[in-house]
Amino acid sequence: MYILRRGVALSRRVMKDTVFIEQLAATAIVGKDAWNRATPQPLAVSVRLNTDFSQASASDNLEHSLNYAVISRNIHEFFTQNARRNFGSLAAVGSAVSGLLFANNEPYTAQITVSSPKSEIRADKVSWTCTYNKDGKTDSDILEINHLRLLTVIGVFTFERLQRQVVNLDLKLTATPEVNIRKVIDDVVDYVEQSNFKTVEALVSRVGQVILQNHDQHISTADVSVTKPNAINYTEGVGVASKMIAKDFEGKEPLVVTPEQFSSFNLPVAQAAAHSEEGSLHTVYIAFGSNVGNQMAQIRQALDLLDQHGVNVKVTSSMYLSKPMYYKDQPNFYNGVVKAVTKQSPQELLATLKSIEYDHIDRKKDFDNGPRSIDLDIILYDDACINTENLVVPHKLMLERTFVLEPLCELIPPSFVHPVTAEPIHDHLHQLLNSQTDEDLQESTRLQQLLPMPRLNGDENPLKFDQIHNLHPTMIMGILNTTPDSFSDGGKNYDRDMSEVEANALKLVDEGATIIDIGGVSTRPGSVEPSEEEELKRVVPYVEMIRNSTHPRLANVVISIDTYRAKVAAAALEAGADIINDVSMGLYEPEIFDVVATYHCPYIMNHTRGTPATMSKLTTYTPNTDESINEFYVDPSQTVVPALSPSAETLINGVSRELAHQITQAFARGVRKWQIILDPGIGFAKNKDQNLTLLRHASYFKRYSKEFEGDKYLSFNGMALLIGTSRKRFLGTLIDEPVAAQRVIATTATTVGCIEQNVDILRVHDVKENKEAAVVGDAIYRGLVD
Repeated sequence: MYILRRGVALSRRVMKDTVFIEQLAATAIVGKDAWNRATPQPLAVSVRLNTDFSQASASDNLEHSLNYAVISRNIHEFFTQNARRNFGSLAAVGSAVSGLLFANNEPYTAQITVSSPKSEIRADKVSWTCTYNKDGKTDSDILEINHLRLLTVIGVFTFERLQRQVVNLDLKLTATPEVNIRKVIDDVVDYVEQSNFKTVEALVSRVGQVILQNHDQHISTADVSVTKPNAINYTEGVGVASKMIAKDFEGKEPLVVTPEQFSSFNLPVAQAAAHSEEGSLHTVYIAFGSNVGNQMAQIRQALDLLDQHGVNVKVTSSMYLSKPMYYKDQPNFYNGVVKAVTKQSPQELLATLKSIEYDHIDRKKDFDNGPRSIDLDIILYDDACINTENLVVPHKLMLERTFVLEPLCELIPPSFVHPVTAEPIHDHLHQLLNSQTDEDLQESTRLQQLLPMPRLNGDENPLKFDQIHNLHPTMIMGILNTTPDSFSDGGKNYDRDMSEVEANALKLVDEGATIIDIGGVSTRPGSVEPSEEEELKRVVPYVEMIRNSTHPRLANVVISIDTYRAKVAAAALEAGADIINDVSMGLYEPEIFDVVATYHCPYIMNHTRGTPATMSKLTTYTPNTDESINEFYVDPSQTVVPALSPSAETLINGVSRELAHQITQAFARGVRKWQIILDPGIGFAKNKDQNLTLLRHASYFKRYSKEFEGDKYLSFNGMALLIGTSRKRFLGTLIDEPVAAQRVIATTATTVGCIEQNVDILRVHDVKENKEAAVVGDAIYRGLVD
């Protein structure tokens, strides 16, 4: 083997120059890995050769220098030839490379570093460095352990001592080749993670003492650096470093890792005890999942049982469909999160959840992460950190699961910090949404928002929307008015032969309507409402006609009932309707919330003010003046939401604030968040310019969030958005068209604009034209092309 070009030897000059090779990729077995297997590991080999290339530089001729191309090739071939050889350690690899370099007895020194980026789970990299000449080593071996990530309690302030935080250790140790690297790491991890510290200085000193007292036969100096990455917001990290020897700890008691030694500071035990105080209320977040049986029935039963067992469910997230994780060969899951309050301790709460799963809903657990009728997990319990054999809080896997983080972040504000990582949980969600899916764990991390309908389960239910990436087709709701006086199509289906109405309904489906919205009351300005009995006659027979149709496409269509009356809503649902579309958002008859809660149906909450007779005068919207309410916009896929103009923000916040108030009223009467569809109410208590502003910024309705009454939080994240502009007066004003039926093209223009704003459902009279516009809009803005 030759490393000098053409065998030219170097003269015995002072070696003041260096030829180096950085990070040569290699693979070798270097003993057992973290799973106790002798498997090949990726390595990086760096070499720095002391030499004198003055002749080469003067003559510009490589034959007077070391040829790094030849050296690199020789090292690469060496590892290729020894791919299955177990060197036993990084030090042995370095020694073998030195033998290769000095095969021709050249008079220079070589510093060799062998790094392993994968052999240790907790550390980014482990490296071994030593300097050699032809006679052997010229200096001590250096072991470096880079970026060892640990969790510990550290800090002098009260808030810092309430939760563990991440610290990063970098170790540079003067060692002999016989040192057990994994034992060094285990000793440091065990000590630090079972201890607590007021200062980083104390942490550095204790780590040095643990290393030198436990490995004094093989380690003579320990250079320890500790970084706190989350200590100061505007830095990458702060910390301290110290270089220590065994003599620094002479006369000191050896450090021993025992639970008793740190019982006064043992965070999990101390917090668990604190949260067991009799009579105190605790806020908990519980994740649920189900993928076998009647998922929605089981989820509803589980939430009812929580209330019965002293866990009061305050609010739920939206409902999501997720791909199975870990064990992928099973059905998709229904997932969500609830916020609840309870007086139960963490262990009592865990016992309650397990009893609900196994005793009440008869969960069968054949293997871990397999199919389940119901799964209930404690995600957060106040701000506690609990680490016991059967319970870890915060849930240890929550940060890798979109089906936990996405619904959880609907229930907590962006300022909510993870008790362990000390990072906002919303930031964790943003990072997860922008990371690449590990397909070995899960086919896809993307979720579909689901609007459950009792009549349609699983794949039969079309009301599924991708609220993060918006990669779902825009849904068309076709209007079937059964009134004599609707503003644009009054009389078309009123008092007509049922076969004629059936043909009109079938035409809507054939032209592309997924939902048919049946309305028995006109809401045009100045209209007079019919009696309840009259409305029932206008609505219920048409629901029954559709459900009993001999045309399967029509018989299975999703039916929405446009009503604000509780009795009409209940009768229509009994007859086979699926959705209640309430133009009053519960203001006219709050009892409609009770109907929606009882029948578990989707509910379209349409913003309005006043009545059809007065709404046109109620178009003044003002900024929020209630200091107890904090309003802002949240987008899970963006860290910063673009600002609106003051006038647009005032309008959108005003509409959203009133919707939010009614949503809170609905929650209080048993309606779940996953039932609600938002409708900003185009044309209802808005003038032309306000309608245009709402359309221009419609996506902000999905982002609206507010904190109120101390610790309450409501976000429109995860909710579907419906807009109805069809043939409305403001369009006629824009195009100077007084006849409503002639405003079709204007309506289709708003359809495309709504798609750009991520609207999910469009309510229209002219289905064919708007469906075609939606197909084009979906192709442009969502990339959906057949």
